[in-house]
Formats: sequence, structure tokens, C-alpha cells
Amino acid sequence: MKTNQKEVKIELRGETEVVLTRYFAAPRKLVFDCFTKPELIRRWLTGPEGWRLESCEADLKVGGKYLYVFADSKGVKMGIYGKFLEVIVPEKVANNENYATDMSAFNPDGPENPDATVESRTFTTEGDGTLLTHVFKYASSEIRELESGAAEGWIPLCLELDKLLLEIG
Repeated sequence: MKTNQKEVKIELRGETEVVLTRYFAAPRKLVFDCFTKPELIRRWLTGPEGWRLESCEADLKVGGKYLYVFADSKGVKMGIYGKFLEVIVPEKVANNENYATDMSAFNPDGPENPDATVESRTFTTEGDGTLLTHVFKYASSEIRELESGAAEGWIPLCLELDKLLLEIG
């Protein structure tokens, strides 16, 4: 299923999943590293419009935690955090994803959200490049509906990642 390099395909699967696919003109290991190494993530994961990635931590192992903290121009901060559920270098990484809208009250050791989104990203060699298949599995169809714009937010991020891959590839 080769896609145009710039095309992000988004499809709904079942009642609770969204599947995003995107081709990158770079080797699989390099694309995988850009999704898993904090020093590379910081260079392309810009966050929502008007926000910037302020800090990025990732302990890439099953059960390891990650935390991305975004800040806006007024200093308001929000976080995305969770645990890695599956790590197969350089083929696949899966994690749960939670949101912290008030970082001043954030407790990294707090209870897990039973409704956390589960994401899996599979990296498949296709020709000279890599096909990313990113599956978002929501706890319910209602939550998927509330998060309906999340996959579209990946379109500009993929363009940023293209730039980084050209630079370091």
C-alpha cells in the first residue's frame, strides 16, 4: 500500500479505532528513531498550533514511561504521558496516552486512566522508504468522536518530520 510521500491517509476502523498511514522517504531505523529518541522528537514534534514542545522524556522499554510537556506563549503548560506497552526496535512501538491539562497538579506516579488511548506505530520497509501505520484505539466510540481531530493534527507534523529526515538522513 504505497502512498504518495506527502499524503497522510486516515481511516476509521470499527467503532473505536483510527488508522493513519504515511510513507517517509527514509530508512525504517531512522524513522523509528525519530519517533522514540527524545533528542530527535524535540526537533519535529511541534505540538498544537501556538504551542511548542518544552521538554521530552522517554524510557523506551516495556513499562517505561514517557512525558512530553508543551507550553504556549503565555507559559501555560500541558502534558502527554504514558507507558510503553510494546517495543520492537525498529519495527513497532505501542503505548497508552494520557493528557495532563494542568501540569502544576501533575503526578507522574498517579493512577492510570482506564480510558487512556492506546497507540501503536508500526514501521515497515517499503522500497527505499518506510511506511508508518499509526493506530489510535480509543476506549469507546464516544471518545473517538471527541478526539476526531487528533489524526488530522499529524499532517503538519509529518511535514516537519520530512524536513528532519532530509537533514539527518
